[in-house]
Parts: sequence; structure tokens; C-alpha cells
Amino acid sequence: MRKIALLTLISVLLFTFSSCGKSDSEAAYKIYYLNTEKTSIVAQDSDLSGDTVDELVTDALDKLSTSSDGVDYIATIPSGVNISGFEISDGTLSLYLSGAYSALDIYTEILVRAAIVKTLVQIDGVDSVAMYLDNSPLTDSNGDAIGLMTADTFIEDFGEETDSLLSSTLTLYFASADGTSLVAESRTVYYSRNVAIEKLIIDQLLNGPDSDDLMSTLPTGTKLNSISVSDEGICYVNFDAALETGITGVTENVTVYSIVDSLTELDSIKEVQILVNGETPHLSNLEIDLSNPIIRNEEIINDNSSDEDITDYSVDEDYTQDEEDIIPVDDTTDSTSAD
Repeated sequence: MRKIALLTLISVLLFTFSSCGKSDSEAAYKIYYLNTEKTSIVAQDSDLSGDTVDELVTDALDKLSTSSDGVDYIATIPSGVNISGFEISDGTLSLYLSGAYSALDIYTEILVRAAIVKTLVQIDGVDSVAMYLDNSPLTDSNGDAIGLMTADTFIEDFGEETDSLLSSTLTLYFASADGTSLVAESRTVYYSRNVAIEKLIIDQLLNGPDSDDLMSTLPTGTKLNSISVSDEGICYVNFDAALETGITGVTENVTVYSIVDSLTELDSIKEVQILVNGETPHLSNLEIDLSNPIIRNEEIINDNSSDEDITDYSVDEDYTQDEEDIIPVDDTTDSTSAD
């Protein structure tokens, strides 16, 4: 069960990996471009033209295929890579690529993919992006289907001292629909080496589940004060007081073991000590002594829910696109690339 894969992908200096949300400034959107060295992506303020989601997406793709006005940036979608069309269903934008995309080196490909996703998910009506190459789901360097990508897929804390970009597949535990058990959700994220993997896990729990059939286990507004792991394998997780407010419809046991079971997916963590502002949390209706470190609980995990009730968020490898539903994109734009 303890599966976590770390893959060092590239030495990078991602110095302006800024927020993907809409800005309060004059420009409503940010378009993400690659720098000329292809070592980072940089956000540029932009306005998109269009009254509908389809029109906004079309304009965003056109901008991603065109070089920025700045001399330090190049087109995100390089020449030789064509966009044959896209379709939007239930908040998921399926983007169909063709041409030389597979010729991109592994490092550039991740930056291109991050820039495309972070640009498109800003548009209201686009919650996630699935990418297809020559009508087949896009795969990673191991040949595995990448699946849906969201704003949380690419972690933004890439400081100037970053020396590598890592990829991890996390197993996170969220509340079942009735709030009495945990259901595992797998999530692949990209982040810098200087971000502790245990902090990444808590940050992802705070972001909540991807599936609409699952519920968050940490109260809205909860903040992580600190997190550390001792040589004995005890992870000390210190939250602010918001943790004690609880979540309607989710038991306190589920909240606690969501934290514990997610963290103990790491081989380096054997037990978890949960704190609130450095003290023992005050949570009611618990069968657990929070004054001591807590071990993993397998019995609270509902294995059946993931098979019967939870939507499969992976991309169907046998997917066949319906050309009538796909919105064609004019790929005659002269993209500029530093290849």
C-alpha cells in the first residue's frame, strides 16, 4: 500500500511560478509561457476574448501558440505541435494534440503541460484538463496514462533555490459519502525538491478530494503551522485551532485517520502526533487518545467504495473521440520555438 514514486526530472529555477487564479488587477487572466532556456514557465497578464467558454479556450490556445511580446519568453505550444480540437464535458476539457509533441524532451514536456493546464483552468467552466496525442491518452515517461490534471497537479512553491523537479504519486484518504470511513484517492503531483513530502501530503488533504463522491476531512480554513519527522519515525503535525471546528457529516475519527493513514503511506513515518498550536487537540466523540502518537488504522478504510461508488478519474485508454463533439482549433498560427 505504501507506494510513492519520486522521479528527478530536471534542474530548474522556477522563479515566478505564480498563482493560477484570476487576478484582481486589470488583466483577468495569466498566460503561462516558457522562458527561452526552457527551465521555467512565466505568467504574463492577459485578457481573453470571447463570451463563451469555447471562445475563451480558443483564444487562450491561440495565445499559448504565439510568442509573448517579451524577448525572454517563447510560445508554450511549439511549432510542429498541432491542436486538432477540444471538447468540454462536466468541467473537463479534453485537448487533442498531434504532430511533434512526442519529440519534446521529458523536461520540456512537463513544463509545456504545466503551462497549458495552469492557463486553461483559470477559465470558468474548466476545472480539469485531459490531453490526448493522436487520439490516445497522453502518457508519462513510464508509459502510464497521465489522466486528468487540475490546478493542484503542479505545486507552485518552486523557489529560486530549487535544484530539481520531482514527481510523486500520493495515496490520500478522504471521507466516504456517509462520512464514516476513508476512501483512497491517488493523485500525481509535481513539486520542487525543497518541499517536504509530508508537508505536500497535508497540503493536498487541505485541498480536498478530486472526486465529487468524496468529502474533505479537514475543516475549511485549517492551516498547517509546522510538520516534522523524528528519527524514530514519528511525524509531528501542528495545525491551528480551525482543526477543532470539525466538519458536518464527517466523524472525528475519519478526520484523524485521514491525516494518519495518508502520512503513514510513507515508509519513513510509523506514527503521527497531531497537535493544535502545540497542544493536544480538543475533539469530541473520539475513540483515540490524541495525547500520544497514533498508528495506522486499516479497518477504517473502505476498499469497496473506490470500486463501486467512486467515479474513475483516470483516462480511458480505449477512448475514441467523437469528431462531431470536438471543437476544431485553427492550427495555422505561426508558433515560435527555440528548438
